[in-house]
Amino acid sequence: MAKKLKCEIKPYQLKFIEKAKTSRDEMLTRDIWTIKIEDNFGRDGFGEIAPLKGLSKELDNNFDSKLIEVSENIEYFIQNKQELINYPSILFGVESAWLSYKHRDFVFFKTPFTTQESPLPINALVWMGDYDKMKFQIDEILQKEVSCLKLKIGGIDFEKEIELLKYIRKFRSEKTLEIRLDANGGFSNSEALDKIKLLSEFGIHSIEQPIKPAQIDILSDIVRKSNIPIALDEELIGVNTYKEKWNLLETILPNYLVLKPSLHGGFIGSEEWIFIANQFKIKWWATSALESNLGLNAIAQWCSRYEECYHFPQGLGTGQLFSNNFPSNLSIHNYQLFLKK
Repeated sequence: MAKKLKCEIKPYQLKFIEKAKTSRDEMLTRDIWTIKIEDNFGRDGFGEIAPLKGLSKELDNNFDSKLIEVSENIEYFIQNKQELINYPSILFGVESAWLSYKHRDFVFFKTPFTTQESPLPINALVWMGDYDKMKFQIDEILQKEVSCLKLKIGGIDFEKEIELLKYIRKFRSEKTLEIRLDANGGFSNSEALDKIKLLSEFGIHSIEQPIKPAQIDILSDIVRKSNIPIALDEELIGVNTYKEKWNLLETILPNYLVLKPSLHGGFIGSEEWIFIANQFKIKWWATSALESNLGLNAIAQWCSRYEECYHFPQGLGTGQLFSNNFPSNLSIHNYQLFLKK
């Protein structure tokens, strides 16, 4: 009997333990889809489709009908993944489910991370909230062995955010703690450079997406004049062809890319971003986009194939945010991510 694959895609709602806030919105729940690939001999594999409402352009592009099309023609899309490039979260789901199917023990690649020789360093994350809530998070983080802290800004009064940075630097210098900022496009075009200059006094490693995306000329000017290295995140969403990616990076010439496979073209699209970034000597790190443990596991294993990920903190700790997450073989100790077989 010949092997034949079938696919099942089901919706699932993740529930945040605490409300997650960015400069764009607040979230109590997170809608995802699980994808299961199974053959007629009972062998199966699982992945996750996790678009982000308000960011993922694919949600406005017949997303539901594409889910049905993929589930009914999974063998075709496994062989022709490039046809899903405009549906990055679906592509990521198909890629991760296929890897899971091929490797029954949920270990997709042989790397120092998956063989338990070396963990992946990750950043601590301070979510937006009022001043007291953010300060409470910072106090908890500073009690641990942490080398990199990511602070989401743009949600409270700017002067209060400056106070938080002063508070952090009171205990940890630039030499012992790297601070990354994420503005989520929260600065106005006119105020961005002035705010960046004030923030630079605290020895900031980088700032993600200071202004709203799709303003390439303005952003490229900010990159040239900024006192803090600039990282692109939302700017990469919907930029799907090789030529578009090349033109974007050549024009803006950012210092860093923050790659999220669910948003930036799955694994094949993210690998294309990495190749082009290398041509312009642009560095990068990988970050989960609020996926469940299914997606987090796949992203961690994928980025563990790159040597730089063992020396540069990745953004891979968000699996602890949900009360109804799936079981995981990932664990975190002192902001190091481990994979247990």
